[in-house]
Amino acid sequence: MTTNEYEGKPNKQTALICLIFFAISFVIYFLTKETDPTPYNNFIRLADAFLNGRLYLTEDAPWLELVHLENKHYVVPPPMPAILSLPAVAIWGPLTNQTLISIFFGSLNVSLAYLIARTITQNRKIQIWTTAMFGFGTIHWWVAVSGSVWTFSQTISVTFLLVAILLTLYKNHSFLVGLSLGASYWSRLTTILSLPFFLIYTHERWYKPSNAKALFRKIDIKFLFFLVLGIGLFIALNAIYNFARFGTPFDISYYLIPDIFDEPEYQKGIFDITYIPRHLNIIFLKFPAILEMPPYIIPNWNGLAIWITTPAFIYAFRAGIKNKLALGCWISIILIALVNFSHGTWGFAQFGYRFAVDFYPFLFLLTIKGIGDEIKWHHKILILIGIVVNLWGVLMIQEFGWMKLHEFGI
Repeated sequence: MTTNEYEGKPNKQTALICLIFFAISFVIYFLTKETDPTPYNNFIRLADAFLNGRLYLTEDAPWLELVHLENKHYVVPPPMPAILSLPAVAIWGPLTNQTLISIFFGSLNVSLAYLIARTITQNRKIQIWTTAMFGFGTIHWWVAVSGSVWTFSQTISVTFLLVAILLTLYKNHSFLVGLSLGASYWSRLTTILSLPFFLIYTHERWYKPSNAKALFRKIDIKFLFFLVLGIGLFIALNAIYNFARFGTPFDISYYLIPDIFDEPEYQKGIFDITYIPRHLNIIFLKFPAILEMPPYIIPNWNGLAIWITTPAFIYAFRAGIKNKLALGCWISIILIALVNFSHGTWGFAQFGYRFAVDFYPFLFLLTIKGIGDEIKWHHKILILIGIVVNLWGVLMIQEFGWMKLHEFGI
């Protein structure tokens, strides 16, 4: 069977497979989650504030990353994860376990990954293997089961980004694509930089070559208008949200974190191109930490190279660049990476390099494309290695905890 970028709408069998992937993922994620609910439950606290008619927290928690203004304490990241948590918080209150919500959406992401794989290839084995890779052979596993404010944001942003990709592949209305991308943006701001993928992949739907000299006559304004409208609604909501909090439509919350510019990582501001090498060092060169005592090898406190956590991503480079899917993916990856790589920090305590999760959906697409029409023994081996590495990472984190790793000086 040959590679096909659009297989058709899901059927009952597809729904069953999605349900199986969700169930398996949820069980495994639940069994490997942090022992206690994450203390960094900013979004549960924010959801509780929303339910009580507030945009801020009334009580400070010194271990949380908050902005403090006039005895009001504001959550820094965009609020979409809190909005999705509203039903649970309405039922269980401020004691709602944020990690469990993260696991739910992380499991949903695995099912969405399967639906996407199904649109890229008709080969059922490739669909199954690459979905397993996404769910258990990447650091998406650790991100989903961590459930902290930082990783929860990424889990939700991936959910909406996968939905946007899926709607695009299924050739749904551009407004729905825009809404999904906008929702991803309101979870993790950098994902809006993936817009080139959606423009490039759909160019045949909005650009119609003709003999007309005027460019606008070659462009389907309606398609682009609804795409931008969907994204623009969330940009507007974010501006209103920030104006209500800080009196400005701009997202300045990160700049208002107390004493942030006293930190050595931000000596040239929050973003600067001179920070790029420190990120490249993590994503390509960081190895596990070696100890002289059991268990001898543990995840490095600062991160781990992407080719160690997911070696199968190497097949992304076989996807080429002359097809619209690959070109859109690579441009989006580069744009998101440039911004993330310019950030003063590299993710701090983490398994792998968590900033890369922002563009993992596109690496996933490229990997499927790069594997081709048949999954071979070496594809399976690299996927299995990734699964083993991520299982090791998640279990080691549960066994030692980040603080104990820190005690080793890692």
